[in-house]
Amino acid sequence: MPRHWDLICFDWGGTLMAEGGPEELPMAQWPEVQRIDGALEVLASLHAEGERICIATNASVSTKPLISKALERGGLRRFIDHIFCYTDIGFRKSEPQFWHAVQERSGLADLSRVAMIGDSFEQDVLAPLRHGVGCAIWLHTGTGAPQALPQGGSQVHKLTHALTLLGH
Repeated sequence: MPRHWDLICFDWGGTLMAEGGPEELPMAQWPEVQRIDGALEVLASLHAEGERICIATNASVSTKPLISKALERGGLRRFIDHIFCYTDIGFRKSEPQFWHAVQERSGLADLSRVAMIGDSFEQDVLAPLRHGVGCAIWLHTGTGAPQALPQGGSQVHKLTHALTLLGH
């Protein structure tokens, strides 16, 4: 089955894995880790349809191996092809160098067939779109008023609703 996207990027804290543990510790070392509702179903569905899935995160307490361990504890690691993180790349999602690294390390000609899903309007929607990502989906679980979405941006209130926007 042909893929809809060259790469689908997910933020992890607040998007795939629940936040709220001890802030001074990496999530992998928390006494308990929890998935966000729908995370397992979404990743399993995308993986079954042949999509390449990665993590794109600004996490500064967790390193790439610790992110991998936390995802493993949450039962999600098997679906993830790459982990792109601030501690490894040295740049945040708001910086073009982050997205250049994603493009280069993924072997992509450009970022127009990359989708980004996350819970931060600035870091997961505005910044990726500004740097050439083709689609950005904001997981807006808060109670605040929705933001005006730029072209290429969408909003969902449940992670499972992102599947439809991704063409699945």
